[in-house]
Amino acid sequence: MDLNILWLVPIAYFIHIIEEAPRFMPFAIKYYGQPKNYKEFFVGNIILMAYVLISVSLAIFYTNEWTMVIGLATAAWIFTNFLMHAYYTLRYGEYSPGVVTASAIYAPVTVFIYYNFIISGILSTTDIILSMILGFVIMYVPTLMQMKRHGKI
Repeated sequence: MDLNILWLVPIAYFIHIIEEAPRFMPFAIKYYGQPKNYKEFFVGNIILMAYVLISVSLAIFYTNEWTMVIGLATAAWIFTNFLMHAYYTLRYGEYSPGVVTASAIYAPVTVFIYYNFIISGILSTTDIILSMILGFVIMYVPTLMQMKRHGKI
């Protein structure tokens, strides 16, 4: 299996940021209570992009079971972001900035990557599940902490 398919995650993420950037702030403040300004938005995205690039690079250049789990978790992370955008759009009937790229790119990229990992047999079922849990935790835990901090939950 060609692990280079993992590069689709940072590419998809970059395109997603372009969709979000112009309209995300008012939406995020309303539903998440953060980020409060574009500086926070960009710093957060720089940190997350660093996580994605490091994780994918580790999986590709230092391939072992754990680095592949961490790299694969980036695909679960973007899928979780898709679920959040879809939820807010459907729940509130309001465009969630990022929902277009999350639906059109994140979901198919994640399915493609996981499909390839599963059929290759390169990771065990436990590793695949662990990558999904890790991706969900990386997306939801910081978001939920911020929402709690800002009284949104």
